[in-house]
Amino acid sequence: MSLFGNVKESIISDLFDDDLQAELVKALNDNVDIPFLSEKTEEKIFNAIYESVEGVIKAVLMKKL
Repeated sequence: MSLFGNVKESIISDLFDDDLQAELVKALNDNVDIPFLSEKTEEKIFNAIYESVEGVIKAVLMKKL
């Protein structure tokens, strides 16, 4: 892999870190109420959505950058 490829991976990994996921999932959980689901279950759903979106965005960025 080229030096630029390593830099891309490093930048993308820094953007999508655990802190971003935690902050985004908390914000979603605070602002979205799904009736009949506990906050814990909502959090699991939002984490799964985040991880799916993160994977797609990372793949697209790797292709486009």
